[in-house]
Amino acid sequence: DVLRARVPGIELYGPMSADLRGGVVPFNLPGIHPHDVAQVLDRFGIAVRAGHHCTMPLHERLDLPATARASFNVYTTRADIDALVSGLREGEKLFRAAS
Repeated sequence: DVLRARVPGIELYGPMSADLRGGVVPFNLPGIHPHDVAQVLDRFGIAVRAGHHCTMPLHERLDLPATARASFNVYTTRADIDALVSGLREGEKLFRAAS
């Protein structure tokens, strides 16, 4: 679980097993709205989606305003994952400094 190991505190949703999850990883950084996370990542050229992802009833049940979602596939490289991790860390720094 690379994201959890490299971004302490990240909240991942869904099955933890890669066999069950597939390439879609919904997540949140505690205290930072997912739309803000997506906007910061966009500055680094990293595209994620933020919102309800057609699962609004689930988001309501989990009391989540939204989630960010990264998608991985066979063409995703280690450099892509490293860039996502770096962008998430930068987002944390930016929003932690502002609070």
